[in-house]
Amino acid sequence: MIIVLAFPACNEKAKAANAPVTDTASCPRLISLDGAITEVLFELGHGACLAGVDMTSTYPGESLKNVAHLGHVSRLNAEALLQLKPELILATEAEKGNPVLRQLQNAGIECLFLKKPYTWEAPRQMAAAISERLGEKLKLIVLKAEMEADRESLEKVLAQATGKPRVLFIYARGKGNLMVAGRNTAAEAIIHLAGGQNALTDFEDFRALSTEGLIQAQPDAILMFSSGLQSLDGVDGLLEIPGIAQTPAGKKKNIIVMEGQYLLGFGPRCLQAARELAIKIHGLESI
Repeated sequence: MIIVLAFPACNEKAKAANAPVTDTASCPRLISLDGAITEVLFELGHGACLAGVDMTSTYPGESLKNVAHLGHVSRLNAEALLQLKPELILATEAEKGNPVLRQLQNAGIECLFLKKPYTWEAPRQMAAAISERLGEKLKLIVLKAEMEADRESLEKVLAQATGKPRVLFIYARGKGNLMVAGRNTAAEAIIHLAGGQNALTDFEDFRALSTEGLIQAQPDAILMFSSGLQSLDGVDGLLEIPGIAQTPAGKKKNIIVMEGQYLLGFGPRCLQAARELAIKIHGLESI
């Protein structure tokens, strides 16, 4: 049985992410509506400025304990946001049409919308835009250097890999809610970054898991969120789903489990996540 649980390592970069902004007296009240943006803010030293975050903002967990949690970005409450007295709201460009944010903009609250493609360069680009607005140029340089080192580390792992394993990402919230990732998804992007290939490419976005789809996919590995596997009562529960046990991944019980925001958030740790995934899907020794 091959059950791989991968979690972000405790390293110097993680310690830096928890460091508060240097000058809290001049700290603007910020709201972040994306987990990757929240991570970038901590990397740039603005974590202590956060007054509120969305549900995807889970890292660094302990540092967010006393920050208001606003739920899903699609279900924002204008009054709750206004009570936090934000000076700047940061969100992805996908939220430009969000009616609550439009309402707040009409009330005079500034919103900064950031591009977030599913690429390893995305967090650097977001960091540059945030740095332009809030400062901390030196920490931007440090972040870029750290990510470049992460990229080189990933390339060293990929240099040892042979072939492109077929990886199927399953999003699970119990046995009654199972979805698989197709083209143009964050799941496909991280699989490619790790030197694998998405097992399903005949559709875009996500669709419901089916036995026919599993037969078509024939994955060498199944990739899931740790919370998703828990919702199925573990590997045994996953293998009870029709078709799973008959795939190459199911026969070998090659199930890779990673924390959701770390795996698909495409924040500053995305290259670390891709490196860990690459080691697992290629069956390599940790370098």
